Amino acid sequence: MKIAVLDDNLIIGEMLQQGLELAGHTIVVYSSPSKFLTDINAKEAKMAAVPFDLIIVDLLLSERTSGVEVIHQTRNIFPDLPAILISAGSSLEVEAARRALPGVRVLRKPFSITALLTMMKELTT
Repeated sequence: MKIAVLDDNLIIGEMLQQGLELAGHTIVVYSSPSKFLTDINAKEAKMAAVPFDLIIVDLLLSERTSGVEVIHQTRNIFPDLPAILISAGSSLEVEAARRALPGVRVLRKPFSITALLTMMKELTT
């Protein structure tokens, strides 16, 4: 499975990349929401197929862009793209994100790669 990971914490991005690659997936890690959205929009402009099988997006990002906003913008282009929102945010922030993104699964940090893989399997089968 080809997966995009968007987390502005480079260590978390690298850890997710290593764990998911060990499970046999191809990972593209982004630390910048603007770079991720630029790449997604470029794929749309080329009328390309969905560039990823799944996106994993952190809720609290830099550049004054939230993970909720990134997923909304991505789903405007690729409405059926499965997404997992990851967060170390407060319960209120996570609950607000769940309401804003019905159907998007949320995984609270810290989590195990096993928990993430289980959630991924549930979303893509």
